[in-house]
Amino acid sequence: MKVSTEAMQRAALMLLRHLDESGQKEFEIAEDFYWDVPADKRYDPYSEPTQLTVGQLSDDWTEIERITSGEREPLAYALVWLSSVLRRVGEKAVG
Repeated sequence: MKVSTEAMQRAALMLLRHLDESGQKEFEIAEDFYWDVPADKRYDPYSEPTQLTVGQLSDDWTEIERITSGEREPLAYALVWLSSVLRRVGEKAVG
């Protein structure tokens, strides 16, 4: 599978626009900590992970805000932080 940044931008904009148009413009996320499977095990469905790590949505979002405010330079790994927040929004959103 190949994924282009252009296709990801189109998809993200379309999905975020869908939320806006359905009146879902802001999300209250009460949960903060989450379980994460280490990357080297996440994509190996043939062996059960024996080690989980803990992530924190508030930390992830703080780093994203630092980037968008210009306080911190963008870096590719920030997509991991953003994806954690987007996952929870997707779980909470309706429709």
